[in-house]
Order: sequence, then C-alpha cells, then structure tokens
Amino acid sequence: MNRQELYALLDIENGNDFQYFENVAELLECEEEIETDLLYGLLSEISLENTYDLLEEYFSEIEKAVPDGETDFYMLLTNIRSVLGTMIKSIGREEDEVERSNLRTRLAEEIAKFRAWYSLTPSVECTPHAGGPSNMLSVRDALGLVREEKLGGDGHSFDFQDAMEYELSDLVMRFSDLLQYS
Repeated sequence: MNRQELYALLDIENGNDFQYFENVAELLECEEEIETDLLYGLLSEISLENTYDLLEEYFSEIEKAVPDGETDFYMLLTNIRSVLGTMIKSIGREEDEVERSNLRTRLAEEIAKFRAWYSLTPSVECTPHAGGPSNMLSVRDALGLVREEKLGGDGHSFDFQDAMEYELSDLVMRFSDLLQYS
C-alpha cells in the first residue's frame, strides 16, 4: 500500500481531512496491511489533538461492546486507550523535534500493533449457543457479534483469554498524565 491508497482507504485527500470517527474506525479496522512508515506519515499530517478526541470516542464505543463479566479484557482495552492517548498528548507537549519524531514513530508502531491484534489476528473463541463449531475471530469481529446479539442476533459464548496476550508499550508517563487517567 502507498500513501495514495491509504488516503483513498480512509476517504481523505490530505491530513486535514482526517477528522471524523469513520476515519479512525477505517484506519483501525481495515484488513489491509499498512506499513509503519505510512502511519508515521499520516501522523505527521493530521491534527493530533483532534485524533486524540477521535480515539477517545472510538475506544468508548468498543468498550461498550465488551461482554459483562469480561473485566480483565475491559481493563486491557482501557490500558491500551491510555497508552495511545498519552503518546498523542506527549507528542503535542514535546518541544524537541527529534524527540517528537521518536514519539511519533513509537505511536505509529503502537497503532500498527493494535491494528494487528484488534482486526487481523483471530484470538477470541466464539461458540454459538444454538450449537455448532466454535470459531476463532479477531477482537473486532467478536465485539461485532456482541453488538449483533444486543440487536437480537444469535447468542454466543466468548472466550477472550487468548486476546489477553497484548504487550503494552513501555511508556514513561508524567504525573499529570497519570492523574488524567485515574
């Protein structure tokens, strides 16, 4: 994938157009391989303040779909949200351009890791209540089934144990960042 293909996928012409929930959803949910350098380029062009707000909204929506009783999985999502949000805020506060670039690279890598875990890797076992074989789905697809059930779809049992294998980034957080997420 190249830059033009990425922008076409996100339905934008330039970084200024990346301002809607749908842009973030498409970026995080698409099954296309997006290289880290393309993510870095995108992050260099978009408003990180707006992207922070969009990511907060996006994670609020996916957290709503977590089945009752999946407290550990919900906390994992909350921690991922915190890491991404803190990285974005850190880029905005950093005055040294080299360090800003390093932080942007780490954010691009973290987004790529999240995309692979969330949308591309089958890690949630879903078993239909009506019987039949279990399926391994990505976190994205499993949470989609949870939403579908709430709208009257077929019931499933979900096992998120394999999805818990997500290594959070080592991130040095400022005290003010910790207060924001506590």
